[in-house]
Amino acid sequence: MNNGYTFVDFDGVILDSEERMLERKNALGFHNHKDEREFNKYFEYTNFHPEEWNYIIREAKPINNSAEIIKKLEKMHKKIAILTKIHTLQEMKVKIEVIREKLNIYCPVIFVPPKIKKHQVIIPNHQLLIDDSEKNIENWIENGGVGLIFDSSINNNTKEKVKSLEFLLKR
Repeated sequence: MNNGYTFVDFDGVILDSEERMLERKNALGFHNHKDEREFNKYFEYTNFHPEEWNYIIREAKPINNSAEIIKKLEKMHKKIAILTKIHTLQEMKVKIEVIREKLNIYCPVIFVPPKIKKHQVIIPNHQLLIDDSEKNIENWIENGGVGLIFDSSINNNTKEKVKSLEFLLKR
């Protein structure tokens, strides 16, 4: 890996917000988590009910000390950035407030708009992406990046998957 940035996904890596969003979506009767149209309807709903993002993001819990590890990496002057998908401007607003004011993380935050892929916003160029989405990692690698799947449920890190960001402290 080169001396470029390490990009870390937000939802499902730093906070359990992705799990919480699927919970809320399900409770509102949107049960098909593979149907993009259903997701779009749910995100339309959140535009009229911005409090959804408070539950999803503000009340989310950190995963495996990810936020604390990022703060340590910042103190070590490591090149780290958060690369996160957004679906609404309210979601973006709440994410940045939580990242800056609640988590006290100050590294760059790059937002990826709907219908755009992460590798289209940031050119991978041998840089590392840690994301809980296998599809995001596949796209990142196919476009010249290095990717690791974040999976907090595994027992030990492998070549393809990590359960924590702790390994970054030793890089």
